[in-house]
Amino acid sequence: MKINITLITLGCDKNTVDSEAILALFNDENEYKITSNLSEANLIIINTCGFILDAKKEAIDTIFSCINNYPNAKIVVTGCLVERYKKELEEEFTKEEVSLFISLKEYKNMGRLISNLFNKENTKEFDVFERMRSTKKYSAFLKISEGCSNFCGFCAIPFIRGKYHSFDFNSLINEAKKMASEGVKELIIISQDTGRYGRDFKDKNINLVTLLKELEKIEGIEFIRLLYLYPDEVSDELIDFINNSEKMTHYFDIPIQHASNKILKSMLRKDTKEDILSLYKRIKEKVKEPIFRTTLIVGYPQESEEDIEELKEFIKEIKFNHLGVFTYSKEEGTYGALLKEQVEEEIKEKRKNEIMELQAHISYELNKQEIGKTYKALIVKKVSDSEYYLRCGYNAPDDIDGNIILDSKGKIYNEGDIVNIRITNSFVYDLLAEVI
Repeated sequence: MKINITLITLGCDKNTVDSEAILALFNDENEYKITSNLSEANLIIINTCGFILDAKKEAIDTIFSCINNYPNAKIVVTGCLVERYKKELEEEFTKEEVSLFISLKEYKNMGRLISNLFNKENTKEFDVFERMRSTKKYSAFLKISEGCSNFCGFCAIPFIRGKYHSFDFNSLINEAKKMASEGVKELIIISQDTGRYGRDFKDKNINLVTLLKELEKIEGIEFIRLLYLYPDEVSDELIDFINNSEKMTHYFDIPIQHASNKILKSMLRKDTKEDILSLYKRIKEKVKEPIFRTTLIVGYPQESEEDIEELKEFIKEIKFNHLGVFTYSKEEGTYGALLKEQVEEEIKEKRKNEIMELQAHISYELNKQEIGKTYKALIVKKVSDSEYYLRCGYNAPDDIDGNIILDSKGKIYNEGDIVNIRITNSFVYDLLAEVI
C-alpha cells in the first residue's frame, strides 16, 4: 500500500529546511505520495517549534486538531517541542493518538522509525543537503549552520539545538549550484547566527564573506539575501561586500532585541546601545539606501517604563523600515527565567502595542520616501488579472515586511519573472509599483 504523507511545518524558516529534508526521506513514488490534502493522508508529520510560549501552544493545538479531525491517520510529531518535552508529551498522548515523538537527536533514524509504523523498510538517513523543496521554484533557503552558542538570557535555542556549528563550505556551494540549475533565482541565507559562519573552522580564511563571494558567482542566482545577523557579527568587510555586490540585497535583518543597556546586559547580549548605534551609522555611511529590519522583545524581567522610553527614542533615531515585537516568554533553563521582578502580561502587551503604534508612523513616513525609487524585483504571486505581489531588496519572504503590489496594466506575468519597477504610491506597510 502506498502511504500518503502530509507534513505540517510550524515555526521559522530553519524549520522549513528541516521539513524539506524530512520529505526527502520519503522520495519514493512507489512507496509514498506527498500530499497537501490532510483528508487523504495516512500519515501526518508535524514539525514543531518550541521556542516561546505562543509557539508551544500552536504546536499542541495543531496536534489536538489532527487527532480530532483525522482519526484514521497516524500522527508523528518532531522538532524543537519534542526535543524539549519528549517525556512529557509521551505521557500526555497515547500511542493511538500520536504514534511517534521523534526528537532532534533521533533524526538520523527518522526514515526507519516512521516506515516501521507501516511495516516498510527505509534505510535513508536524514541529510540537510538532501531536500524536497517546498518553496516556490524560483526561491530557496540555504541553511548554513545549526545551533547557537550565544546563550542569550531569553532564549532556549542553544539548549534545544546545541552549540553553533557551521555546515561544510563546499557542500553549501554545491547545494546552491544544484538549486540554481533547478531554476532558483533568489537565495535566502539563514542560520541562527548567520554572521558567525566559519568561525568554528580550523581554516580561518573561510567566513561568511568568502561563502557569499562563491555564491555570487553561481549563474542563475539573481538575488541573495541574509537573514538573522547578530549585531556584533556584522563586520565592515561584510558591509562593504553587500554594498559592492550586484546580487546582494541591501537588506539588513539585525535582531537587536532592546536598546536599554541595563536590559541588554541582563539579556546577556554582547552589544551595548552605543555599539548598535555605531553599527547602524557605519551601514548608513557605507551602503546605498539600506533597508533595516529588526526584532525586539518587550517585558523582559525588570524592564521599567524608563527602559521602554529609551527603546522608543532609539527606534525614532534609527527609523527601521520593518520591525517586529515579541512579548517576553519565560523559558525554563534560561537566565531570564531565574530573575525576579517578572513583568505582568498586561504590561507586556501594552508595551508591545505602544512600540507597534510608533513603528506604524515611522513605517508610513519611510514608505512615502520610497515613492520614485526603482528596484529589480521578482514576481511572487498573482493577486488578480492586473495585480501581482513583488519581492525585491525592500522586503523579505515573510509576513513582517508588507507587500509590494504591482499594477501590471493588464500585462500577464509568471511567478518567478524578473521586472524592473518604480514605486508609485505608499501605505503604512504596503507599496504600489509599476514596471519601467
